[in-house]
Amino acid sequence: LAGNLEQPVLVNRPLDAGRQVERLPRLEAFDVFQHVPRVRFDRGLPQPGQPRRLAVVAALEQIVEATAALGYAEPTPVQAEVVPAVLAGRDVWASAPTGSGKTAAFALPLLERLASAPPRAERGPSALILAPTRELAAQIGAELEAYARRLPRRAVTRVVFGGVSINPQMLALRGGADVLVATPGRLLDLVARNAVALGGAATLVLDEADRLLAHGFQEELDAILAMLPARRQTLLFSATLREGVERLARAALAEPVRVEVRAEGADAPEITQRAIAVDAP
Repeated sequence: LAGNLEQPVLVNRPLDAGRQVERLPRLEAFDVFQHVPRVRFDRGLPQPGQPRRLAVVAALEQIVEATAALGYAEPTPVQAEVVPAVLAGRDVWASAPTGSGKTAAFALPLLERLASAPPRAERGPSALILAPTRELAAQIGAELEAYARRLPRRAVTRVVFGGVSINPQMLALRGGADVLVATPGRLLDLVARNAVALGGAATLVLDEADRLLAHGFQEELDAILAMLPARRQTLLFSATLREGVERLARAALAEPVRVEVRAEGADAPEITQRAIAVDAP
């Protein structure tokens, strides 16, 4: 599912306010969701009018089996748009409604990259995923586990959030983590206790960024961004263009690929209104 890239293409150039963000060619078919085992896209992106090149990779077969077992038949619109950019190591700024398949769009190529990478000596996470609520963090963690279930070398995923004792989470992080899913407040608590270091995170995912801001995590996000390597791949997902999302995108992203997927029926929602007259008491 990931391109034939040894390392992500990492850049550190701010997004010029006057520059149009780039769009990449959309995938019209997603081979990992088809009946083609042990296949992934080769280096680079398919150019318009050119066939996609494919390369065999052993690790992907288990991801194909896992997604097939979950009933995946074809890519959702956000997956078809986001995956080429993730495969190329690009930053992504995606606006898509909740339930559109955003988690698989970043999780599947991330897991394949980790599965094919050599073991890491560093205990800190290679990928950090921030979520606004404990429920979403737990959901992302469960989906990562489901996708990685059949991989020969499973990425170690840890999920941390507030509202519960921090001690078991600190204990779990002693063994290290490849992927850390966290709510911002609890992550900063763990950093303050030296339970986790973020200096080796090569990928940052901001899921439901609009809700992160709505929950008042702006200061926490600024603090976390300051702890991360300047050279990294960042993926930002938002269901709305709530005030502050653009500011966050400009602070966190470097020359991102812009993806916009609208909810079906967004132009003419089917809403029936009724008024019922009642007698005054």
